[in-house]
Amino acid sequence: MHKKVSEIVNEFSEWNLFIKQEGPDNEITGMPDVKISGEGALVFIESEEYVTYARNLKPSAIITNEKLANKFSDLIDTAVLVSSNAKLAQALLRQAYVDRDFRDNGWPQVHKSAVVHESAKIQKNVSIGPNVVISKNVSIGENTTVLANTVIEENAQIGSDTIIHANATIAYACVIGDRCIIKSGAVIGMEGFGFAQDEKQKSYRVPQLGNVVVGNDVVIGACNTIDRATFNTTFIKDGCKFDNQVHIAHNTTVGEDGLIAAQCGVAGSTVIGKRVRCSGQTGIVDHLEISDDCVFVQRAAALSDIKEPGIYAGNPLLPMRQWFKNAAILKQLEELKKTVSRLDKLSKK
Repeated sequence: MHKKVSEIVNEFSEWNLFIKQEGPDNEITGMPDVKISGEGALVFIESEEYVTYARNLKPSAIITNEKLANKFSDLIDTAVLVSSNAKLAQALLRQAYVDRDFRDNGWPQVHKSAVVHESAKIQKNVSIGPNVVISKNVSIGENTTVLANTVIEENAQIGSDTIIHANATIAYACVIGDRCIIKSGAVIGMEGFGFAQDEKQKSYRVPQLGNVVVGNDVVIGACNTIDRATFNTTFIKDGCKFDNQVHIAHNTTVGEDGLIAAQCGVAGSTVIGKRVRCSGQTGIVDHLEISDDCVFVQRAAALSDIKEPGIYAGNPLLPMRQWFKNAAILKQLEELKKTVSRLDKLSKK
């Protein structure tokens, strides 16, 4: 990249990211880690621990918050941009200027080893990598990239500006929205876990003939499994971001802008509200309703409906404040045991 600081500010003016701009209008050629920065670098400083690196290495520009801005006021050769949200500025600017170009792989637009059914509707500027299989009646929107060994089954629909990484599977009749990222090994639309038993407990498969609909601006992490519905649709709504190794069972709905971290599991037919956050190894059982704006931490296990927004922790699930109180008591259990034992002996004298 080769951009003046003023150009960057102007190109992101509609976001209102920058409160103040001070210093020279330097040229920016990259956005490296502050620890290896220098001339041409634009760096992002959000905490005190990185201030010394920036002062010593003198990058060409610093984006920071109001609290830290005065730490750089004497760096006369460095542009300092004060941001209302330095983390968001980092996300947007690095996407725009230094993100990986997934099309820069040396292959032609459609690799000769790809198998594309004649009925598939491929819009302009779609990149299809080696050994990709695209089945009948698939539609793929403009500017989408499908990387090596991915399989897109019949009647699936893929939106525009989406990236599907290597070795992903999009099963039949599933829908992926615009500007999505589907990472390697993700499987979207396999059968849900549905079986019926006879009197001898022998299991019989229940066909899962619904689909999965993934909204716009969704990120599905590596090795996610999102099961198709039994009859209707499993929904992953707009703006959801899933870490690696997440499982979403059949008939589930995950509301807009949900964040789900690694190794979380959501059982079937659960409805999760908007802006719900699940930290690693959260478990949510089947047929529940989870309120908007819930946060689950400390290997939370949701075993019943959650009707109020809040932060919940642990198993059994408790409001965070109560969980902290219980955790403090647990540390004293050995001493409490000794006290109870002494009292028991005294009572028997």
